[in-house]
Amino acid sequence: MRIISGIHKGYKFPERNMPHARPTTDRAKEALFNILEQRFYLDDIAVLDLYTGLGSIALEFASRGCEDITSVDFNSKSVSYVLEIATKLELPVKVKQAKVLKFLSQNTAQFDIVFADPPYQAGKEIQELINFIENNKVIKSGGLFILEHVSSLPIHNKALVEQRKYGQSTFSFFTFDQSNE
Repeated sequence: MRIISGIHKGYKFPERNMPHARPTTDRAKEALFNILEQRFYLDDIAVLDLYTGLGSIALEFASRGCEDITSVDFNSKSVSYVLEIATKLELPVKVKQAKVLKFLSQNTAQFDIVFADPPYQAGKEIQELINFIENNKVIKSGGLFILEHVSSLPIHNKALVEQRKYGQSTFSFFTFDQSNE
């Protein structure tokens, strides 16, 4: 696992025994950022990375110039790992240890991009997450919610605008502008 682009392009993440975390593949991450860089100026946006795991997505945003990144995970090993790398590379990633739905219920900030990569077996929590983001003002107008999930999990929602499959993983893109204005 590595940072694909930006000021820390090629940085290889230190290997750790963290079986609870399933990193986004480099191929999928590169495809995701190609999509995002066509829609957003990354240095002008606020990003929320939920279920951050090894922090691959948050650290990629930071390497590409994003300066407002909040990363959330409940696992203390994940939080320590992301903090260690962000500190070493001097990247502006705020890392919070919390259960995602509890964090969201207490959060008052809005974000341009919310990325979530919950555990693949968290089917019920995934639907709760989609419902929460749809019904609360988490995303700014014109913003995007991206859910990474196992490709075999059907996702149905009127705000789902696109899906991209990369092997066993799928990125589902949502826009909730109607409920956020």
